[in-house]
Amino acid sequence: MKIRRDYTQPFFRQPKRHPVRNMFIAALLGLLLGLAILWQWDAVGAAIVSLSSSPPSPTPLPSERATRATELFLAGDLLDAEKLLAQAVAERPRNSAYLYEHGRLLIELGRYREAEAHGRSITELDARDPRGFALKAAALTWQGQPAVAIPIALSGLETNPRFTALYATLARAYVDSERWADGLEAGERGLSIEADDVDVIRAYAYALQSVGSYDEAVNYLQRAIELRPTYMPVHFELAGLYLARDEDQSAIDIYNRILSLDPRNARAMLRLCLAYRKVGEFSRALGFCEDSVANDPADAEAQFQLGHLYYRERLFEKSRDAFEQCLRYDDGFYELSCRYRLGLSHYYTGECARGWALLRDSLGLAQAAGDSLTTGNILKGLEAIESDPQCIEDAAAPVSIEG
Repeated sequence: MKIRRDYTQPFFRQPKRHPVRNMFIAALLGLLLGLAILWQWDAVGAAIVSLSSSPPSPTPLPSERATRATELFLAGDLLDAEKLLAQAVAERPRNSAYLYEHGRLLIELGRYREAEAHGRSITELDARDPRGFALKAAALTWQGQPAVAIPIALSGLETNPRFTALYATLARAYVDSERWADGLEAGERGLSIEADDVDVIRAYAYALQSVGSYDEAVNYLQRAIELRPTYMPVHFELAGLYLARDEDQSAIDIYNRILSLDPRNARAMLRLCLAYRKVGEFSRALGFCEDSVANDPADAEAQFQLGHLYYRERLFEKSRDAFEQCLRYDDGFYELSCRYRLGLSHYYTGECARGWALLRDSLGLAQAAGDSLTTGNILKGLEAIESDPQCIEDAAAPVSIEG
């Protein structure tokens, strides 16, 4: 028997309509949705903001900072390289590679205690990591403690006898301890491992100078410059060697080359100041000392040299200001030299009482140090003040500062 299908009706049965129930369900769903939005409002808001604004710039990874720092270092930009490595160390304080590279830069910048602390951190992470020994030994050597640095460097070689940075440090430390033959041997052993290691070449040249092999030292430093044309420390050491040999123009040429690579290099300006003073070109010397202080006011040596030149030119107010800044930034090295010259400068600007007090303090320091030349200069100043009780600036000729 066939069942006849009535095709005027839909194939599937339509549900019965219940308007009130449907409205209740819709309201309930709306309420639930609203509660969900309120519950996750922070996430929803952030999503809306992220869709409506441009994406933030990605933060460089520590590895990217370290890579960029290496590039800057090789290009001679030590300051910016140090900043990037400092950031990498701050983000990854247990990364020995970052600690070591940052420590090496700190040594180049004269921040030896910080470098030494990095060396200790590396050793705490791994007692047999030669990089920790190398940083500590190098920092101590540059701080004038070579006898303390030598056994540390030797201990590092026990962990890795082929780590050339340790030989570079040993060469310097031995020379500074007046063990010149040992210094030469340490440099030679380092070069036998890596002949093109610029740091070892530099240290070996230092050892060669200690035994009077100046021509050979010049050749090695020139070789180091060929390998790393923008490595400023080698340029400075070669220029210093030229000055010591009275090849003054060669030294001046190197300092000018440094400024061509780094026009704001305050240290090169200071060295040009000293070089021009040495050859008697005092006007040019004064200009470079002023430039050096303008670029690095906190350099006590630059302030001292600038004050000395001002004093020579009878510009006593300026010499007074420079010697005051010298004392402000000095860590003890220029204490006596700047203090007694500051006293003389005060005298010639009419501040007799201040000048007398500074000279009396300086006299005790000079006598305690056994510095007869400075003691004589100070006594001349005291005698000048005693003979001119009214401190009239034009009444007395400047006390001649010897040395």
